[in-house]
Amino acid sequence: MPSSLIGLVALIFVAVPGYFYLVRYERRGLRERHGSVREIAELFAVGAFVAVAVGGSLFMLAEVVPGLATLEGIVSGYKYLQSHPWHLARSACLLFIFSAMTCAVLGDIRGRKRSDSNLSNHPGTVWTDLLQTPRGESDPIVEVLMDDGTRVHGRCHMVSLERDIAQRDVALHHPVAVQAPGQDLATASPADYVIIPGGLIRLIQITTLRDVDSA
Repeated sequence: MPSSLIGLVALIFVAVPGYFYLVRYERRGLRERHGSVREIAELFAVGAFVAVAVGGSLFMLAEVVPGLATLEGIVSGYKYLQSHPWHLARSACLLFIFSAMTCAVLGDIRGRKRSDSNLSNHPGTVWTDLLQTPRGESDPIVEVLMDDGTRVHGRCHMVSLERDIAQRDVALHHPVAVQAPGQDLATASPADYVIIPGGLIRLIQITTLRDVDSA
């Protein structure tokens, strides 16, 4: 078997279970994103660790269960693989299945632990809990400071629930005012709604005023 093909198979056996781990982790709890490089490294690290652990368990199982590839046979080389192809196929299938299942379970466990911690880790919790309209209160008055120093004033209309903060846009509704950098006073805007991209937001100041009529 060409070495390039062996490398591709090994890559699949490590990457796919690692991907299952990340998917289950993110589904159960909000995982901090540290960049694609670190995410890929985590994927392969978890996948490789689980694959080695499951592979070792299968080699021990093969000593007592017939029909599975043994460590001694694998080490002996191509002749064993040629004479026992189904042993290798069964072991490879079990390795892939058990590695994927183990990684998925690990992702679930770690995600649950993170979501059960004292801090709330659900997607958008901090933003939505503060920006949504509480019962008995008016829409929060929001002042958004953007990266270029522009300040936008208005009442919160909605906030997106994207996991990536850079894509978590905020929408304000009338009355809207915009204060450009260097200006002392904000200028009223005729717009009914203003959408501010999450990637441009540096700071959000929120003021909630209880509705006197509903109190």
